[in-house]
Amino acid sequence: MTKKSILISPYHHKELKKLSEAFGLNFYKLIEEMIIYFKKTGINPSDPKNENPSKGLRELDKRMVSFLKVQERDILKPLRQEVYNYSQERSEETQIVFKNLMTTLNTMNQYEKKRTDLLLSEIKNQREVMIAILELIDSKNKSGIMNIITKKFK
Repeated sequence: MTKKSILISPYHHKELKKLSEAFGLNFYKLIEEMIIYFKKTGINPSDPKNENPSKGLRELDKRMVSFLKVQERDILKPLRQEVYNYSQERSEETQIVFKNLMTTLNTMNQYEKKRTDLLLSEIKNQREVMIAILELIDSKNKSGIMNIITKKFK
Protein backbone atom coordinates (compact mmCIF):
# COMPACT_ATOMS: atom_id res chain seq x y z
CA MET A 1 0.00 0.00 0.00
CA THR A 2 1.42 3.36 -0.94
CA LYS A 3 0.92 6.33 1.29
CA LYS A 4 -0.84 9.43 0.04
CA SER A 5 -1.06 12.81 1.68
CA ILE A 6 -4.18 14.91 2.14
CA LEU A 7 -4.00 18.61 2.90
CA ILE A 8 -6.48 19.76 5.58
CA SER A 9 -6.69 22.78 7.86
CA PRO A 10 -5.36 22.58 11.43
CA TYR A 11 -8.92 22.81 12.80
CA HIS A 12 -10.10 19.82 10.75
CA HIS A 13 -6.92 17.92 11.66
CA LYS A 14 -7.84 18.36 15.36
CA GLU A 15 -11.40 17.17 14.61
CA LEU A 16 -10.03 14.16 12.71
CA LYS A 17 -7.80 13.36 15.66
CA LYS A 18 -10.80 13.56 18.07
CA LEU A 19 -12.87 11.28 15.84
CA SER A 20 -9.98 8.87 15.48
CA GLU A 21 -9.60 8.61 19.26
CA ALA A 22 -13.38 8.37 19.83
CA PHE A 23 -13.77 5.47 17.40
CA GLY A 24 -10.44 3.84 18.22
CA LEU A 25 -9.17 3.98 14.64
CA ASN A 26 -6.01 5.41 13.17
CA PHE A 27 -6.26 8.21 10.58
CA TYR A 28 -6.03 6.15 7.41
CA LYS A 29 -8.54 3.52 8.68
CA LEU A 30 -11.01 6.24 9.77
CA ILE A 31 -10.76 7.94 6.35
CA GLU A 32 -11.30 4.60 4.57
CA GLU A 33 -14.40 3.91 6.71
CA MET A 34 -15.74 7.40 5.99
CA ILE A 35 -15.36 6.85 2.26
CA ILE A 36 -17.13 3.47 2.46
CA TYR A 37 -19.93 4.99 4.59
CA PHE A 38 -20.56 7.89 2.20
CA LYS A 39 -20.47 5.51 -0.76
CA LYS A 40 -22.97 3.06 0.79
CA THR A 41 -25.40 5.65 2.09
CA GLY A 42 -25.16 8.04 -0.82
CA ILE A 43 -24.92 10.94 1.63
CA ASN A 44 -23.18 14.03 0.33
CA PRO A 45 -21.09 15.38 3.24
CA SER A 46 -20.97 18.87 1.70
CA ASP A 47 -24.79 19.08 1.47
CA PRO A 48 -26.03 21.10 4.48
CA LYS A 49 -29.42 19.37 4.28
CA ASN A 50 -27.97 16.05 5.38
CA GLU A 51 -29.40 15.10 8.70
CA ASN A 52 -28.61 12.53 11.26
CA PRO A 53 -29.81 9.09 10.03
CA SER A 54 -31.51 8.42 13.36
CA LYS A 55 -33.56 11.60 12.85
CA GLY A 56 -34.58 10.30 9.42
CA LEU A 57 -35.57 6.99 11.00
CA ARG A 58 -37.69 8.81 13.57
CA GLU A 59 -39.45 10.69 10.76
CA LEU A 60 -40.01 7.44 8.91
CA ASP A 61 -41.32 5.86 12.09
CA LYS A 62 -43.78 8.74 12.57
CA ARG A 63 -44.95 8.38 8.97
CA MET A 64 -45.45 4.62 9.40
CA VAL A 65 -47.44 5.11 12.61
CA SER A 66 -49.53 7.77 10.89
CA PHE A 67 -50.10 5.46 7.91
CA LEU A 68 -51.16 2.60 10.20
CA LYS A 69 -53.57 4.86 12.11
CA VAL A 70 -55.18 5.98 8.85
CA GLN A 71 -55.49 2.34 7.71
CA GLU A 72 -57.06 1.43 11.02
CA ARG A 73 -59.50 4.33 10.85
CA ASP A 74 -60.43 3.97 7.18
CA ILE A 75 -60.32 0.19 6.71
CA LEU A 76 -60.03 -1.91 9.85
CA LYS A 77 -62.58 -0.21 12.09
CA PRO A 78 -65.30 -0.04 9.38
CA LEU A 79 -64.59 -3.67 8.48
CA ARG A 80 -64.86 -4.71 12.12
CA GLN A 81 -68.16 -2.83 12.41
CA GLU A 82 -69.50 -4.52 9.27
CA VAL A 83 -68.59 -7.95 10.64
CA TYR A 84 -70.25 -7.12 13.94
CA ASN A 85 -73.42 -5.86 12.20
CA TYR A 86 -73.52 -8.97 9.99
CA SER A 87 -73.17 -11.16 13.07
CA GLN A 88 -76.02 -9.31 14.80
CA GLU A 89 -78.27 -9.67 11.74
CA ARG A 90 -77.57 -13.41 11.55
CA SER A 91 -78.28 -13.74 15.27
CA GLU A 92 -81.62 -11.92 14.90
CA GLU A 93 -82.55 -14.06 11.89
CA THR A 94 -81.67 -17.22 13.83
CA GLN A 95 -83.92 -16.13 16.70
CA ILE A 96 -86.80 -15.45 14.31
CA VAL A 97 -86.37 -18.85 12.63
CA PHE A 98 -86.23 -20.52 16.07
CA LYS A 99 -89.44 -18.76 17.18
CA ASN A 100 -91.20 -19.75 13.95
CA LEU A 101 -90.05 -23.34 14.37
CA MET A 102 -91.28 -23.46 17.97
CA THR A 103 -94.66 -22.01 16.92
CA THR A 104 -94.96 -24.60 14.14
CA LEU A 105 -94.01 -27.45 16.46
CA ASN A 106 -96.50 -26.28 19.10
CA THR A 107 -99.25 -26.10 16.47
CA MET A 108 -98.37 -29.60 15.22
CA ASN A 109 -98.37 -30.85 18.80
CA GLN A 110 -101.87 -29.43 19.38
CA TYR A 111 -103.14 -31.09 16.17
CA GLU A 112 -101.61 -34.40 17.20
CA LYS A 113 -103.18 -34.14 20.66
CA LYS A 114 -106.60 -33.50 19.11
CA ARG A 115 -106.07 -36.39 16.69
CA THR A 116 -105.06 -38.70 19.55
CA ASP A 117 -108.10 -37.67 21.60
CA LEU A 118 -110.37 -38.36 18.61
CA LEU A 119 -108.79 -41.78 18.06
CA LEU A 120 -109.15 -42.71 21.73
CA SER A 121 -112.76 -41.57 21.67
CA GLU A 122 -113.40 -43.65 18.53
CA ILE A 123 -111.80 -46.75 20.08
CA LYS A 124 -113.93 -46.27 23.22
CA ASN A 125 -117.04 -46.03 21.05
CA GLN A 126 -116.02 -49.18 19.15
CA ARG A 127 -115.60 -51.07 22.45
CA GLU A 128 -119.01 -49.99 23.61
CA VAL A 129 -120.54 -51.06 20.28
CA MET A 130 -118.75 -54.41 20.42
CA ILE A 131 -119.95 -55.04 23.97
CA ALA A 132 -123.49 -54.09 22.95
CA ILE A 133 -123.34 -56.53 20.00
CA LEU A 134 -121.99 -59.28 22.26
CA GLU A 135 -124.81 -58.69 24.76
CA LEU A 136 -127.33 -59.08 21.95
CA ILE A 137 -125.68 -62.24 20.62
CA ASP A 138 -125.18 -63.91 23.97
CA SER A 139 -127.72 -62.25 26.28
CA LYS A 140 -127.22 -64.65 29.18
CA ASN A 141 -123.45 -65.03 28.71
CA LYS A 142 -123.74 -68.78 28.32
CA SER A 143 -120.73 -69.10 26.06
CA GLY A 144 -118.48 -66.87 28.27
CA ILE A 145 -117.36 -64.80 25.31
CA MET A 146 -118.48 -61.63 27.10
CA ASN A 147 -116.10 -62.30 30.01
CA ILE A 148 -113.21 -63.12 27.67
CA ILE A 149 -113.55 -59.92 25.60
CA THR A 150 -114.12 -57.60 28.58
CA LYS A 151 -110.96 -59.00 30.15
CA LYS A 152 -109.03 -58.21 26.96
CA PHE A 153 -110.26 -54.59 27.02
CA LYS A 154 -109.01 -53.99 30.53
